[in-house]
Amino acid sequence: MLRNDHLFSNVGIDSMGFHAPRHYVDLRELAIERNVDPDKYKKGLNAFFMRLPDVGEDIISIGLKAAQNALYRASITPKSIDALFVGTETITYSVKSISNIYADLLGINKFSITQDIYNACAGGTLAILNAIGLIEKDIIKRALIIGADVSSYEMGTPSEPTQGSGAIAFVISKNPRVAKFSKNFGKVSANVNDFYRPKGEINAKVFGHYSVDTYLNFQLHSYDDLIRNIGDFHADYYTFHAPYAKLPIKCMEQIIHKRWIKHIKNLPKLSKRQLGHTLFKKLDNFLHDLTVLPEYLYLKLRERGYSSEKLEEISHWFISNIKGRVLPQLRVPSHFGNMYNASVWAQIIHILEHYAQSNQTIYFGSYGSGATCISGLLKVQPRFKSVMDKGSKINDYINIKEKRSIRDYELIKRGLMKQEFKLGHIIEHEENHKRGYWLNFCDKGCLIPNVRGLNRCPKGHLGFYTKFFPLYAVLDSNPIDTDIDDLSYLKEDLVRISANLKQGDNVECDMRRVNMTPNDNTLAMGLIDWAPLYISNLHCSIK
Repeated sequence: MLRNDHLFSNVGIDSMGFHAPRHYVDLRELAIERNVDPDKYKKGLNAFFMRLPDVGEDIISIGLKAAQNALYRASITPKSIDALFVGTETITYSVKSISNIYADLLGINKFSITQDIYNACAGGTLAILNAIGLIEKDIIKRALIIGADVSSYEMGTPSEPTQGSGAIAFVISKNPRVAKFSKNFGKVSANVNDFYRPKGEINAKVFGHYSVDTYLNFQLHSYDDLIRNIGDFHADYYTFHAPYAKLPIKCMEQIIHKRWIKHIKNLPKLSKRQLGHTLFKKLDNFLHDLTVLPEYLYLKLRERGYSSEKLEEISHWFISNIKGRVLPQLRVPSHFGNMYNASVWAQIIHILEHYAQSNQTIYFGSYGSGATCISGLLKVQPRFKSVMDKGSKINDYINIKEKRSIRDYELIKRGLMKQEFKLGHIIEHEENHKRGYWLNFCDKGCLIPNVRGLNRCPKGHLGFYTKFFPLYAVLDSNPIDTDIDDLSYLKEDLVRISANLKQGDNVECDMRRVNMTPNDNTLAMGLIDWAPLYISNLHCSIK
């Protein structure tokens, strides 16, 4: 193994977590509904499902769960976090920091730095770079990064089947247990109109082949810049932002064709023995991600005079040595769709959960439309399995999910489906281990900050209550029907529960969006609160 420690800093990922909505849409059914050949989605995009947020479920809901998973995995207390950075393009408020909402609900140290970073799908990566710099300067010790998004395109457009949603959370620190970052990064930025969302609109606009060409161009130039900064390198895995799962394969092909083909330009002069020693070694270092010999490479070798027998030998070598190890991380975008800021990092989590070994390296190319691209390397640390073997894994989310019909998907997307719930009393699950949310609220259930001198409701309601809502619980009462239109039930020790639950069910807490009625306070128009909704516990890892 080549020693490459000099390429890496002492700052990296100490823990990581993932979360995605449980509901999904089968893209074969969507294709049939849209009168599209299902193979256009399956083979053209390498897409099978897209994850669909439920009514009231947003980036606060899924980002909190990802953060809880990251903190739990490495037994990190929220109070030990002194910076929280968020990368997203799914804005909750036009003006108001999402990172402050996360920090308050998670119980992060009040004497901390919070910041939202909006730069399309690269915001989360830029947040990581911010954290690295602040940690290296000893301004902070430990940062929590959350990347959460819900991608949305107009129904019936070519981009519709690429929609998705999910969140990642990383804890960044010195002496990390999981992986260290390279000291240098590749980077490229320019003003390109490849993707945008007009002000006030939910659905983004994409420009087909132009957007794809921009993505590939920036990935290549960012790759080149990384080589200029650190020299040539060998990585064990190559990950890229995935607007859809087929695009990273195109990116890998472009890198091979336009950057690595120089390594085989003199192949006809080599003997059979030299071919086995140089070409196969080079391909083993670089191309273990590919399932079959790329067609262009096959043609290039034929053009240089190789016999059909030799070409078959090389093809057989690819298939026998690479199959099963090929871009396994693309299983993630195939099942979750485009998660924007969570996209490339969720793939890296999947690699670390199931494939990586100590001292291996992972290349990443993080792309944000508009456009910017950041590339870098991660080196897997000896203690990484002590973290990654604990808690929920991405495969749990892939395997345990609930299907939505196309009609339900369309109603939710149009905002026409209402959340049905009842009330109930819950008790903390014996294996919850004190995970959950401390909320402060007034008589009507409006969230109140835990800040001395500001612990009152901005709407003028009376009362101050503090209560803990466990992440995992048991429904301890029969469901109670209700027609209440505020959150005043919280002070009665009750919570919202899904309408299909029964006494004794294991449940988990989702913080769901609540658009509070402003009453006569016009200044409160548009004020959003988040309140617990307890749903059935689908995931197996309470422990």
